Amino acid sequence: MFMTLLAALTVLLSRYSGQEDIVVASPVANRERSELEGLIGFFVNTLPLRVDLEDDPSFRELLARVRETSLGAFSNQDLPFEKLVEELNPEAHLSYSPIAQILFVLQTTVGEGSLELQD
Repeated sequence: MFMTLLAALTVLLSRYSGQEDIVVASPVANRERSELEGLIGFFVNTLPLRVDLEDDPSFRELLARVRETSLGAFSNQDLPFEKLVEELNPEAHLSYSPIAQILFVLQTTVGEGSLELQD
């Protein structure tokens, strides 16, 4: 579902912006290492996901591109976003974040419990 919605979002952003090279960031929990599982804390890292919409791909082709990009990014999720920014050294702007200005988050719930409020 993540990749399908991300593909749809990049199509929308491309249509609105007229750009064919879209970068969307997504947070990851960054708890891949077993020694971090028991720790309490905020270990979120930001993953930039670059999607190429050049050559007007079909949605199936775009989904394959998004899948390849996402899997590549997830396999390198331990690289801190700050280190990536340092290495790429993009032109600094105070009005927006470097690398990506869109953050895509898909929240899923674990279990099938329901929330009930007291009267």
